[in-house]
Amino acid sequence: MGTIALCGLAWWWLATHHVVPVEHGAGAKGARAVGSGPGDTVVLPADSPGLEVTTVTRRAITDHLTVPGRLDYDARYRLDYSAPVDGIVSRVLVQVRQRVSRGDSLAEISSPDIGAARDDVRRREADQAIAHKAAEWADSIADNVDALLETLARRPPLATVENQFEGRLLGTYRETILGAYSRLVFVEKVNDSTAQLGAGGVLSGRIVEERTSNLEVARANFSAACEESQFATRQKRAQARADLAQADRLVQIATEHLRTLVGSRLDTDVGGRGVSGNVADVEGGDLPETPGDGPSGLSTLVLRTPFDGLVEDVFVTRGERVKAGDRMFVVADTATLWVRAQIHERQWTTVDVAEGQEVRVQIPGAADHETTARVSHVGAIVEAESRSVPLVAELENDDAHYKPGMFVWVDLPQGVAREVLTVPAAAIMRHQGKAFVFVPDGRDDAGRSRYRRVGVETGSEQSGFIEVKTGLEDGVEVVSKGAFTLKSELLLEDEAAPGGEATGG
Repeated sequence: MGTIALCGLAWWWLATHHVVPVEHGAGAKGARAVGSGPGDTVVLPADSPGLEVTTVTRRAITDHLTVPGRLDYDARYRLDYSAPVDGIVSRVLVQVRQRVSRGDSLAEISSPDIGAARDDVRRREADQAIAHKAAEWADSIADNVDALLETLARRPPLATVENQFEGRLLGTYRETILGAYSRLVFVEKVNDSTAQLGAGGVLSGRIVEERTSNLEVARANFSAACEESQFATRQKRAQARADLAQADRLVQIATEHLRTLVGSRLDTDVGGRGVSGNVADVEGGDLPETPGDGPSGLSTLVLRTPFDGLVEDVFVTRGERVKAGDRMFVVADTATLWVRAQIHERQWTTVDVAEGQEVRVQIPGAADHETTARVSHVGAIVEAESRSVPLVAELENDDAHYKPGMFVWVDLPQGVAREVLTVPAAAIMRHQGKAFVFVPDGRDDAGRSRYRRVGVETGSEQSGFIEVKTGLEDGVEVVSKGAFTLKSELLLEDEAAPGGEATGG
């Protein structure tokens, strides 16, 4: 039985992989190697599917420098959340691998320092409200006194003035100014009568002089009351405004002190996503009560996430005492990753790269191992330890296919584009360190298609095309699809050659 099986295997091999010289034109239907020596040409049936050819053409291509790099988190969207203050963790509201949205609560910390800081903010805000009302009062009185003095300058009847300013804020200046004005009006009337009686000889000269002197005194008193009232109201308004400004500053200082304690700063927006440091609720008491936990109080600090992302790690548990700076959570959004690469100082001058430019990135560890990234920034100095210029590019990772920490190769353009011979990257085959392509070589006597292996020297690769330095000429056709099938047949025939040594290059 073993002999029969061996003979059957030998018959199958000869029927499907028969090797004959080109000039004999044997009629075997399978693929075979022919030509001047073993491994030069592959012959396939004319109707073999899966093979396509394309013409070697010239196209613009740019030289590239390939440098190593790695994928990293986008620092703007990775939050290594540390405890902002000393306290006790009263609630942990998330779990590892939980997806969170911007503003979602991560945990609560009970801290006396936070309570004291919040109390100071509220006390300063109360002082600010009082100062604000005092400033409004001073402004109203000063404005009304100015309006009153402007009206009295026209010497209207006292009853008209009282009706006009009834209900308007004047404070004690109403009595001061209107009292002096009333005295002046009365003395003026008396003086007018005295002048008439004095001219008729009814009153003595001494009485006339006395009443004239009273008029001058009344005028001086009224003028002094007006000046002093106007000066005093303006001074009080200025003082009230200064007090209000001081109250505003104290509120700001207290608020900044609270923000310093919680380690937060105002939210900013980058690329459409809110970004900040440790964003915390500085007002407190915004979460619903949980049975057994007690109400959220003045000393409760609510830690929140500043952007949409994933909780990648949790380092604390409920009831744990933490100190400022202790790690609590890691939240990250990996929709965008950073490609970090290092360009050695000796190679830096040969690279032509700028912010906003797209570069090709190869990721050997990923299924989709080739993509592009957009240059975000290039280092301004050469780092002392690596003697390299850092480069960071942004890579879109919406489906989370790529992971931080993956090794990458980054292709950076060098110089200007050159017109060179190119073939599709799929046309280039390699074996034992040598590159080659397959070119159509007519048909044999049986009508089968022949494909001849041609060794080539390759150069730069760009946009799916590879530069061919030697071995081909413009206009030559090469196999662009199915070349791997031809290579497999070629190597199979070489193994069947005497001595079993592969001669496929």
